[in-house]
Amino acid sequence: MKKTNFLLAVFTLLMFRVIAQPNVAATTPTKAAADVISVFSDAYTNLSGTDFFPNWGQGTIVSDIVVSGDNIKKYQNLDYEGTQFASGINASSMEKLHVDIWTDNGVTFDFYLINTAINFEQKVRLTPTQSGWNSYDIPLSSYASTIISNIGQFKFVDEPMQFHASTKTYYLDNIYFWKAANIPTITGFSIPTKVLGDAPFNLTAPTSNSAVPFTYTSSNAAVATVSGNIVTLKTVGYTYITASQLAGGAYTSGSVSTTLEVTTGLSNLPATAAPTPTKPAANVISLFSNAYPNRTVDTWSASWDNADVADVQIAGNDTKRYTNLNFAGVEFTTSTINATLAEYIHVDIWTPNASLFNIKLVDFGANGTYGGGDDKEFEYNCPNPAFSSWVSYDIPMSAFTGLTTKAHLAQLLFVSSNSTVYIDNVYLWANVILPVKLSNFTATKKENTVQLNWKTLSETNFSGFNIERSIDGKNFETIGNIAAKGTASEYTFVDNKLPTADKLTIYYRLKQLDNNGKFDYSVVKSLTINNLPLTINFYPNPAKNNLFVSLGKIESSNATINLIDITGKIVKIQTITNTNSNSNISIDVTNINKGVYFLVIKDGQNTNTNKVIVE
Repeated sequence: MKKTNFLLAVFTLLMFRVIAQPNVAATTPTKAAADVISVFSDAYTNLSGTDFFPNWGQGTIVSDIVVSGDNIKKYQNLDYEGTQFASGINASSMEKLHVDIWTDNGVTFDFYLINTAINFEQKVRLTPTQSGWNSYDIPLSSYASTIISNIGQFKFVDEPMQFHASTKTYYLDNIYFWKAANIPTITGFSIPTKVLGDAPFNLTAPTSNSAVPFTYTSSNAAVATVSGNIVTLKTVGYTYITASQLAGGAYTSGSVSTTLEVTTGLSNLPATAAPTPTKPAANVISLFSNAYPNRTVDTWSASWDNADVADVQIAGNDTKRYTNLNFAGVEFTTSTINATLAEYIHVDIWTPNASLFNIKLVDFGANGTYGGGDDKEFEYNCPNPAFSSWVSYDIPMSAFTGLTTKAHLAQLLFVSSNSTVYIDNVYLWANVILPVKLSNFTATKKENTVQLNWKTLSETNFSGFNIERSIDGKNFETIGNIAAKGTASEYTFVDNKLPTADKLTIYYRLKQLDNNGKFDYSVVKSLTINNLPLTINFYPNPAKNNLFVSLGKIESSNATINLIDITGKIVKIQTITNTNSNSNISIDVTNINKGVYFLVIKDGQNTNTNKVIVE
């Protein structure tokens, strides 16, 4: 009775279980057809004459379904099922066996390869998840005991298959053998350097083990174009010529590139120096020239640019050589330039191959900070330079139409075409005397004072400086005066009457006064003054092996902890920075004589002194 009830339950389960199926197709294969032997897949031409339901006495029901337009094999109630091929498959040139499996209740799926010539079979066990399509690429080395040059059958088995009425359903798609793409070997493709003006020429095809004809392209049609296999030169520069083959025969697609350089055929190195400037020094603000005093330049190749620069001498004259010049950033943010009265910017260049040359100027605005909201900039397109000779540009400042403010120039960019460019005599000039050339303006806190330092590169018709101070960065007051020295000089002013506050930011600027009553302002310098006590704690006291110092806020990047004996001699010194703020420092006193010492901490603005005993 119990056995009858059990069989009835099984029969009921088989009759009435709702069979789930995938609602999306398996991923479409992308292997090249030449690298595949397909048994079942809409993506390829399948082997003909395959029997997916041979009569082996199995209880499996095999049918075809369509999901999202894709044909899929359905194996319902899988105990075991065979696949019979019209003739044996020679998979010896293949590397892997692919199959996509979907099941809502299957757990263990054995995939057998059967060599019918010697009646030998071998399996690989797969354990698909029930969350969607499972994609398998089984190495054929997993069937090491099977001679895969004559595979006559597949067998699919749900384990354990013995003595049970199967309720497991599997959906299979994309069953094929495959190997890695056979990429053609392409060699022997090169083009000699050409001279602009050479006649169009035919490309010599590379050597390839694929018989598919080559097609050609040029990466830079401004330098050279390709029609068929004929190259036409357009201008000086570089381009990549690519030879390509489509997939064909036993090979996939492939390509190879080579560089075509088009030159002028002229010299690649200046034989003479750039012309020596003749403008009066008082009319010039120079960045780079042997003829004038030069302003401070922070860098001639900024970290963000795309160029390489070197200092070279041409006929004994200092010159900048840029190679691989796309754009080079010249920065003088330490000493910005007031170009309000400048009428022109001058630069001399020499190039063997630059098809373009542009100059860009950037003004940081009154706050002296890039991205501060008041920046202005403009890039001027210079006339294309002649090759292999010095070209002098005198560009009117009015041509930089977007540069509506010029009182705080901080950057200059040279822009070209991945070229080599020699540069000399970079300066601003006017037909009138320009304001005093000011550089290296700094403000430094020293004890209870602030020391201002600056220098001039030239002084013509110049009377002196008013030193101005502000606590809000907007409203300035005069706190001192210094008369002009009449020639390029260094200046110092000490502000020893600082505003009283625990902590504040002070702003300084110089008002530069001309003899004719005109004046100009320098860049604004600021620094923060902290008059709050320098707080520390230390322990133990007396100290025997180590003295531990607990620091508060450190203002300086170059502060010190000193251990000083009663004679004033420093017996221990340790450098700290503002990164040590609110941290603990250990001082080894093991080798210090017993006695009374002073622990002195200085952070550049404040000093803290304490007595400590070493025992």
